Amino acid sequence: MDEKILVRDVMMPNFTKMEGVTKVDEALLVMKEKKVNAVLIEPRNDSDVFGIATLKDIARKVIAHNRNLHEVHLYEIMSKPVLSVSSEMPLPYAARFLTNFNVSYAMVYDNNDVIGMISLNGIVTKWALE
Repeated sequence: MDEKILVRDVMMPNFTKMEGVTKVDEALLVMKEKKVNAVLIEPRNDSDVFGIATLKDIARKVIAHNRNLHEVHLYEIMSKPVLSVSSEMPLPYAARFLTNFNVSYAMVYDNNDVIGMISLNGIVTKWALE
């Protein structure tokens, strides 16, 4: 495997951002439509940071507790802050970074702009296809 593969070569550029006040049922509709398993939660103001909500969060924090999808807001179940990696990071380091923190997703940034997301699933799939 060529260790020159970078995060930007594997990242998902079709990520979705949502407001924390979005209800989980609305978020699920968008996630299904856009075929994503995680959404970034926008910072509320300049001193706030991004959060993330995943299908796993919905299963663990909503469904497992028998809560109603239309009553729970994303801010109630999101993880915050979100790990971020540079688009220039070599893929093996990104895999190590995510696994060291026991997370499946990270934001990808370039010049201080969020340009995508990367997942362990995407890393493994890319690695297996090489």
